[in-house]
Order: sequence, then C-alpha cells, then structure tokens
Amino acid sequence: MPDYNINQIIQNIWFAFRIVLDIGITWLILYYAIKFVRNNNRTIQIFKGIVAVLIFNGLARLLGLTTVTYFSNTLISWGFLAIIIIFQPEIRNMLERIGKTNVFSKITTLLANEKEELVTQIYNATIALSNEKVGALITIEQSSSLQDYIKTGTALNATVTAELLCSIFMTTTPLHDGAVIIQGDKVACASAYFPPTSVNLSNRYGARHRAGLGISEVSDALTIVVSEETSQISIAEDGRIFTVTNQQLKDYLRKVICNDEIEINKSSKNRNSLKIEDDPEVLIKNMKNPFNNRLKNERKKDDVKETKEQEESFKVESITVNNEVKEDDKHE
Repeated sequence: MPDYNINQIIQNIWFAFRIVLDIGITWLILYYAIKFVRNNNRTIQIFKGIVAVLIFNGLARLLGLTTVTYFSNTLISWGFLAIIIIFQPEIRNMLERIGKTNVFSKITTLLANEKEELVTQIYNATIALSNEKVGALITIEQSSSLQDYIKTGTALNATVTAELLCSIFMTTTPLHDGAVIIQGDKVACASAYFPPTSVNLSNRYGARHRAGLGISEVSDALTIVVSEETSQISIAEDGRIFTVTNQQLKDYLRKVICNDEIEINKSSKNRNSLKIEDDPEVLIKNMKNPFNNRLKNERKKDDVKETKEQEESFKVESITVNNEVKEDDKHE
C-alpha cells in the first residue's frame, strides 16, 4: 500500500512537470514569434494577412461554404511552405541568434557595484565624446555572443574606463575607426567591423549609424553611436536607431546593465526616433525637423533681406527728394 501511494505521487509529480514544461515551451515559442513579428514591419503585414485567412476559413466552415473552405484549406496548406520561403533570411538570422545565445552572459555575472561603475564610465565617456564632437561606436554585448565580430578588431581585454574609451576614439589613434565591444566590465576589442544595414538610409547618416543599425539587426546588443558632425547620441537596438537625451542614455544603460525597472520617456523617444521601413523608404521623426527649421531660417533671411532693401530704397528716395528740393530752391 505505501509503495502504491509513492508511485502514485511520483506519477502525479511527473504529470504536473510535463504540463508545466509543455506550457513553458509553448510560451517561449509564442514569445519569440511575437518578438520576431514586431521587429519587422513587413512581417506585421503578412501576419495580419495570415490571421485574416484563418478567420475567413473559420467563417466558411461555420457557414458551410464548401468551395470557399476547400480553397482556404489549400491556401493554408501551402501557406506554411510559402512563409518559410519568404522569411528564409529572417528565419536563418533568428536561428543563428538562438545558437549564439548564452544563458549567462558576462554582464549578468557582475556584482551590483561593478554594474553601477560600468554605467558611470560608459555614460561619462559618451557625454565627453559628444561634447568634443568625436565620433564613437560602442557596443555592449548581452546574451548574443559577439565573438565573431571581436575577431575582426584588435583585442584589448582592458577594464572599461571613461579615459580609455575617449582615448580610443580620438582621431589621432589608429584604433578610432571601428567599434568598441564591451563584454562584462572589459573592453574586449577596439576597431571591430560590423556589417552595415541593408536598409536604405538618408545620406545624413554615416557609416557608424549604418554599422550600429546592422549589428542590432543580428544580435540583441545595445549600441551607442555618437555623431561626429552633430554630436547627437543615438542608440541602436532591435533593428531600430533613435536619438536620445543625456538622461535617456543613462536610463537605457541602467536598464540594460543593471536590469533596473526604469520607465523611459517613450513620447520623447518616438519623436526623436528614426523609424526604418522594409520598403526603400525611411520615415524620419524628429522633434525638431531640420527641413522645417531650414525653411524658417530661409524665411527669416528673406524677411531681413527685404527689410534692408526697403530701408535702402527709402534712403535713396529721400536723398533724391532732397536733391530735387535743393535744385528748386536754386532756381527760385
């Protein structure tokens, strides 16, 4: 009798464990599928089409429409193969990221005070580079391994400090052209090469922005880009790149490195974001539209020019009138 109870308990535990494991695996698949769809605008449109076909098929079955049900079933049967063909590059990139993902990355093994120090050093270096208008590309490794890209640069394995990062990106140093990759609290390498994004960007965005966006498309790394021309700070992650303020930069660093639950001002982020479309079309959302600003400046210049011309014409007319009055006085 006791043996029977023990076996029954073991079977019940095993049955409960299988249910939890089944739900957990299903949840992970759905989570990564939704994340994959959300990061690509083209997949969102196709996903909406798939949902519409499934709803249409369900209604056809419910209403007993035999012919419509037959064609919708055929479309669904061949649709799975079509999805694999259409999304072959995306599926390959996703599988590569899963294969390179580490459960425990180096950044998760740091102590709380080490993470705080890392945030401080990266933040101070980024602000200093921005103030001096020095271009920079800093990538922080997370769960996806960047070992293949580290091999393209010069290995350093040095502790992250603001002074080291600033000195690397100075134009007089041979390592300034390329990216710095940070693993944990170490600068793994400098002058690393990233594949540029395949998305068509405006000419105002240079090689650093294209490389930062490119690495964000193939990994979950957080990349900080400092513009050499405008001194603006941008963040690239999950296939998107957007400008940030100093406070937003610190919030992102604390969120990624320290895992702090910080609510970032999303409205400001959306206004300053560079939204990438899969079609060769780029929609730039900027809180201060440079085109509008340029038009305003040109209008101001035109107004000033017109005012000066009016003043000069008024002076000429007044001088002419005075001369005519003097000549009349002489004649008299």
